[in-house]
Amino acid sequence: MKKRAIMISMLLVMALSVTGCSQKTATKDKDTKTEETAKTDDAEETESDNTEDTSEDTPTTAELMAGIDVEKCVTLGDYKGVTVEKTIQSVTDEDVQNEIDNALANYPVEVDQAAKEGDTVNIDYVGKIDGEEFDGGSDQGADLKLGSGKFIDGFEDGLIGARKGETRTLNLTFPEDYTQDLAGKAVEFTVTVNAVKEPLSEPTDQWVADNIEGYDNLADYKAGIRSEQEESNEQTAENQVRYAAWTQVIDNCTINEYPETLVEVGKKLYEQQVETYAKYAGMELDAYIESSGLTQEEYQSNMEEYGKNVAAQALVCQAICDKEGFAIGDDDYQKALQDMLTEYGCTEDELIQTYGQDNVEQSIMLNRVSNLILENANVTEVQADSSADNSSDDSGN
Repeated sequence: MKKRAIMISMLLVMALSVTGCSQKTATKDKDTKTEETAKTDDAEETESDNTEDTSEDTPTTAELMAGIDVEKCVTLGDYKGVTVEKTIQSVTDEDVQNEIDNALANYPVEVDQAAKEGDTVNIDYVGKIDGEEFDGGSDQGADLKLGSGKFIDGFEDGLIGARKGETRTLNLTFPEDYTQDLAGKAVEFTVTVNAVKEPLSEPTDQWVADNIEGYDNLADYKAGIRSEQEESNEQTAENQVRYAAWTQVIDNCTINEYPETLVEVGKKLYEQQVETYAKYAGMELDAYIESSGLTQEEYQSNMEEYGKNVAAQALVCQAICDKEGFAIGDDDYQKALQDMLTEYGCTEDELIQTYGQDNVEQSIMLNRVSNLILENANVTEVQADSSADNSSDDSGN
């Protein structure tokens, strides 16, 4: 299945389109993953494990709505004819060059010189403690940028001045705050330098052909970058329009009553988000809340407000569906589902297993409502001032 981001039911409030991760020009696969005996980051390993709860014991939004008098809870305002502005960011030569510079840094070329800070060395290394190799302490063909701080103190500095074919022995000590089984221990690394590499100052046709998937010359590569960035900017503008239009629709409606069942759904989603952030930060929930400058009372208040926000949007979405005759399982729903399965390259069972029945259903219904709103909106397109944006962000992302 393609790894794309499906909209979680009411979690990404107002983000109404099923969108994938932004993609830049693909680079040719060079799998040189290191074991990195220096620093480990469990957050990356768990990033794909926190999408959503697909427990069958949790009622779906549709099931909750079946017990709610939606007409009593929300008074629909105008959802057709809203006026929104679509701001499109142009792609500049600087934008294209920034992406090329990033690619040059990621794909350095081999040079015949001693390694210096900022260079990338391709290395084989073996780590030993008390003369014995240990798990995760050895690797072959690993690329390491000197000065990146990925390895423990002394490892990268110990390779400064090394040349291709040279072997060095590094006697180091793991930090006291390292993993429990290695913290504070003396370690000996035997490191062989296979190559010394540095970024090109300017890309060449050969560099493009060697490193950039789908391109064999610089001109086509630049054109491809521009095209992809224009497509990305267009998608960003589209998402912003959806957000703005949905915000207006919500503002046009009156919430007369917040069903506690829906508020609880939103509160749970809020708590799950904060718990995820705390996990990434390596902190307990209460400690993370305190580090954010919030009291427990403020945290609970924010959670309640978020829950009401989620409930409001669920009610408005359902009210529009009821008025327009949209229903889960109808012909348009089935068509949208099939389009989703085609896009994701999976079966319905696989989609539901991955994202949950509720998330799939609500994603489709929210998109139907969003599309209806946009089809009937008054949209004015304007071109953004690219100079202002570029001056504040030179990351090229």
